[in-house]
Amino acid sequence: MYLNPLTAVRRSIYLLLALLLMNLLPTTLTAQEGEVAEALKRLQMENIRVAAKGDTIVAAFETSVYRGNYHALGLAIGALLQLPDSHTFQLVLLNNDLPQLCVTLPASLADEYKAGERSLVEVYRMMRISSSDMGAAMHALRGTKRECSAFGKIDLVVYPGVTLINNVTYKLYRAGFDLQPAIETQLWKGASLRLQVCFPIVNNEGGSWDEIRPGYLTLRQHFIIDQHWKGFITGGNFSSSRIGVAGGIGYYSTDRRWKVEAEGGLTGMSHLYGKDPGMSPWKRLDGRIRAGYYIPRLNTQIDVDGGRFVYGDYGVRGTLTRYFGEYIVGVYAMHTGGNKNYGFHFSIPLPGKKRSRHPVRLMLPGQFSYQYSMQSGPDYVRRALGVNYSTEPKTATNARFWQPDYIRHYLMESARRMEQKEKKKEKGSPTLL
Repeated sequence: MYLNPLTAVRRSIYLLLALLLMNLLPTTLTAQEGEVAEALKRLQMENIRVAAKGDTIVAAFETSVYRGNYHALGLAIGALLQLPDSHTFQLVLLNNDLPQLCVTLPASLADEYKAGERSLVEVYRMMRISSSDMGAAMHALRGTKRECSAFGKIDLVVYPGVTLINNVTYKLYRAGFDLQPAIETQLWKGASLRLQVCFPIVNNEGGSWDEIRPGYLTLRQHFIIDQHWKGFITGGNFSSSRIGVAGGIGYYSTDRRWKVEAEGGLTGMSHLYGKDPGMSPWKRLDGRIRAGYYIPRLNTQIDVDGGRFVYGDYGVRGTLTRYFGEYIVGVYAMHTGGNKNYGFHFSIPLPGKKRSRHPVRLMLPGQFSYQYSMQSGPDYVRRALGVNYSTEPKTATNARFWQPDYIRHYLMESARRMEQKEKKKEKGSPTLL
């Protein structure tokens, strides 16, 4: 077959251009992946993994350097919006290298922001925050190298311990203050170790309160099954002088507003201090089922749970918790064994909005959390009603509040405050004639 020389030259040029583009595209994507990774490294994020998926760049990272999930996410989004090339970004937020939420920022939205057509508040409102995209995003990251690993790094966290207990309205029976330093580290994916000791500082009662004693001595493993199921299993020494094993599993809706959780454990009494340390057999079985709903407009979490407490009594409890950014305030009421108990809890941020990571880091926890119980009378204590325990400090639970509506709302609030400050600066600046 006769081929026109001009046609042959054209085909050769087209083939050469196609080969050139095929070789150039991976190089370009690799460079862009590197830019994203470097931007996250500058923010001191950890467990970073980046990969290109078509025209989308997927990045997973952990935010343990920063206090507050929404604050860390806002910094990451701000850094990516400053990159010269716009792409669709999928950002997977991790906790102990396990995915919690996925944020999708379309390239068109980033372009409109850079052109001044959208404010940062609008970017936060229009981007997608969901757990339903996590599976595909994590699949795209398979085989990619983890950078800035958090595994094996040690945190020495000094927890302040405050105890106030009374059984009648007119008298404060017991009060104490401890310092409770803990060595904490990530071991492998989803696994963490906590070794804590309690040092008494001041109290109005002797006995165990005057003893140097262990706090949480736990090995904990979290796991995730697809986008809806999360759980944990932990063993060791817990609060309320309990020692044993405990676990739980929960189902969470795609928007994370609804949840149903089940928890339970098999424990004994621990007496790991003084001249005669020891523990009782692990024969106390407890368990409970909890249902909860987050109300976005009120930034309020409602939880109702019921079940069996440590010493065999059965009861129900309702809790109402309101979120004000990093401040948390709530009340609860409980009925068990024919008696009532009620109280309040709160959590406030402690100094240190950013704690740079080193092989060994000394720090306060991100928040101070406390719960006060007003028990109905001496009979409540005598019958050991409503006795329960926690397997980790409350502040650790607060740090894992991955509610999309909560994160979006406070991202937008932070951006509004920033815009208002900028406007005040512009109004206050002198006019040059």
